[in-house]
Amino acid sequence: MASTEELQWPLAAYRRRQHEGVGAKWRAPRTHLHAEMVKKRRDPTRSPKRELEEALRALQAGDLQAVEQLMQREHETPVPEDWQRRYCDGARAYWDQFYRERTVNFFKDRHYLREEFAELMPAHVLADPKRWVDELESGPEVIDLKKAALETKTVLLELGCAVGNGLIPMLRANPDLFGVGCDLSAEAVGLLRSKDEYRCGRCFAFPSDITKGADQPTAEHRALEEQLPAGSVDFATLLFVLSAIDPEQHSQTLQRILSVLKPGGMVMVRDYGRGDLAQLRFGAGHWMGGDRYVRGDGTLAVFLTDSGLRETFEAVGFVSLSCEYKRNEVVNRGTGVVMPRVGD
Repeated sequence: MASTEELQWPLAAYRRRQHEGVGAKWRAPRTHLHAEMVKKRRDPTRSPKRELEEALRALQAGDLQAVEQLMQREHETPVPEDWQRRYCDGARAYWDQFYRERTVNFFKDRHYLREEFAELMPAHVLADPKRWVDELESGPEVIDLKKAALETKTVLLELGCAVGNGLIPMLRANPDLFGVGCDLSAEAVGLLRSKDEYRCGRCFAFPSDITKGADQPTAEHRALEEQLPAGSVDFATLLFVLSAIDPEQHSQTLQRILSVLKPGGMVMVRDYGRGDLAQLRFGAGHWMGGDRYVRGDGTLAVFLTDSGLRETFEAVGFVSLSCEYKRNEVVNRGTGVVMPRVGD
């Protein structure tokens, strides 16, 4: 039986490094925007956010033609090829710096996953998904339980687990889950492993470049196939992960995920959709061509289409259960500005 996947927005054993002690310093990796960002920091006057203002007007008016025109980036030159290659090939350095600067405080726990990923939740949680769920208590050493857990519990693999803002809330809500997390950033994995809830006895995390097999970027990283037996995973999640990977590597990444899924296993995805406000608000100097952008910190942002996502998954052997855009509005409480959002 072929493995299946669900595309949604929300319908689409390593120790911390010793250098993280008091007085540690790192040199942030350079970006092609470095000089511009230094200039902005030294200039006390705020530049007008023309891109954001134009994007908001187009989205709020439902003017699809204006939205499309903004995405065409007419008269704009893409980021130089050598810098594009650096951002794609050197993504680990940029994400490591991201987590050094922001630690565990940047992302909020994704409690909404209890509603969005109903397949992972027990009946009592589905009946009231917003009710309080207790934090995880420390349990036995995870490494000793890994093999047994893979054989006896429902295994959830979170790819791009970061510091656990998705994995830990799902483990809280379903005591029958065993969570496996991996992330390109060893810094993020170290932060996750430092959390008290990580020592619940139902969680295991490791650094991994999921676009690669044995040729991992460091001795600390491990390939998915090395850590997980073939056909051992019931559910996998990709939460804003494909948008951080060069689209040329999507197919090989999905093939690797497919190899560790059980027959009938499911992949659930939430990510940025083409035409989202986050795409339209990028200013000059961030566009890499097509629907690919680079943020000021050097991390990638790829905006996906429902048809493209479906085609990529099905081409490697998945069966699409659902794949559609979801549109919602976020209100800035400080300014009252309504921001339409689009996702897969």
